[in-house]
Amino acid sequence: MVVILLLTATVSFMQLALAKEGSIGLANESLITSSNKTELVSFVESALAYAQENGKDKALVEFSNKTGSFVRGDLYIYAYDFNGTCLAHPFKPDWIGKNKLDVTDSNGVPSLRNTLNVAREGKGFTYFIFPNPAHGNRDEFKIAYAMKVDENWFLGSGIYISCA
Repeated sequence: MVVILLLTATVSFMQLALAKEGSIGLANESLITSSNKTELVSFVESALAYAQENGKDKALVEFSNKTGSFVRGDLYIYAYDFNGTCLAHPFKPDWIGKNKLDVTDSNGVPSLRNTLNVAREGKGFTYFIFPNPAHGNRDEFKIAYAMKVDENWFLGSGIYISCA
């Protein structure tokens, strides 16, 4: 119970800080270590390179494969178009082809909308609560990084911060 209250307080504080700063990216960058941040950015960059080298269709198949090369523990790639339709997700196959723009996390944070907005700018960080497939789909705090592939779609991934 204490952990849930602390997470809720942290998210609420960050939402207030973001509203004050007006920038999702700047407020969140301090929440991850330099090595984790570097690993996350490199992972998304490698997925972007794969998509550019192999084409969108092949890339989306690979990104949706939960035993593929773009799933590493609780680190995985997902893809959406800029309308909010899921194009690839290794742990949410039922989401593929569906619009998820209005999905909110357990605290009401518009997770996909925020991620889409930073990707539309080119790249950036955001955060939300999301089920962690490596921990039985338990809701955990997630710091996400997204990059625009082109004017139609983007890729993302994130680091879970577990309190257990």
